[in-house]
Amino acid sequence: MATISVTSTYCGDALKKYILACILGGETLSTAGISVQTNVKYKRKIKKLAVGNIVACGSCDFTPTSGVTISEAVLEPCEMKINEEICFEDLYQLWDSADMAAGLHNENLPQSLVDALTESYTKEAAQEIEKAIWQNDSTATGTTYCACFDGYEKVLAAYGITGGTGATVTVSNVVTLLNEAYALVPACVLAKPKNELVIFVSHKTLAMYEMNLATQGVNTSIQAGVPTLYGIEMKAISGLSDDDIIVIGARDNFYVGTDLESDFNEIKTIDMRNTTGDESVRFIMKWKLDVAIAYPEEVVYYNA
Repeated sequence: MATISVTSTYCGDALKKYILACILGGETLSTAGISVQTNVKYKRKIKKLAVGNIVACGSCDFTPTSGVTISEAVLEPCEMKINEEICFEDLYQLWDSADMAAGLHNENLPQSLVDALTESYTKEAAQEIEKAIWQNDSTATGTTYCACFDGYEKVLAAYGITGGTGATVTVSNVVTLLNEAYALVPACVLAKPKNELVIFVSHKTLAMYEMNLATQGVNTSIQAGVPTLYGIEMKAISGLSDDDIIVIGARDNFYVGTDLESDFNEIKTIDMRNTTGDESVRFIMKWKLDVAIAYPEEVVYYNA
């Protein structure tokens, strides 16, 4: 009896598709306008140019005002992976028996099964990455997850515009708290078109906001499918460490870096009966990721 083989390796566009779905499939990084750098081989510097106080009174002498400041933020994607193993018996129970029967012992398992496994793991990874990009702390110890880069919250807590007293968001106070956070936004950010800004909130906070409007007789805050506050999109996400956190800033100030061309990137499904003899399939997925905020001092990090 022939041994089946389900060993499969994605490459080229298929590999890029799944890696990108894994990274950008979460709520935050799927936000329109986020600065996505997809070909960061090792390290990429985000150049920051600040210009101010450059106009002076006229004179015969050339007198530079020294009003230009150049600094940088850095994207340095680190290696992340999924290593999972699933028993063939579990596969037979999970998968449609009509698809499995014909090739159970004599042929390759259907590519649709391999694709389904990959889709499932990619979706789960996107959810975990959603949490990591906000809550990761590269100095944390004893974690059970990969914390090889600092998430947005750690950066904003140290360098952002912070506020709030740790109150719990409720239906009655949600508008007040949103207004308090909005009042902290710098004038230079408010001067930008509203469609270039974004307000990140938890799903709970957005629900409280909708309920508050309902108590006022307003049916919904959603216009064209997008909830807004003063014309700025409110993006509900799952990655925040606290349901009561509100983050406001320019969309293109939030960066994510990866390398779709990296030799490290890999997606494989391996039949272990051809190697160790185990009745199982191993799934391997590898990618690189880092996040950064170019100007954290222009982002409000409000813990209500």
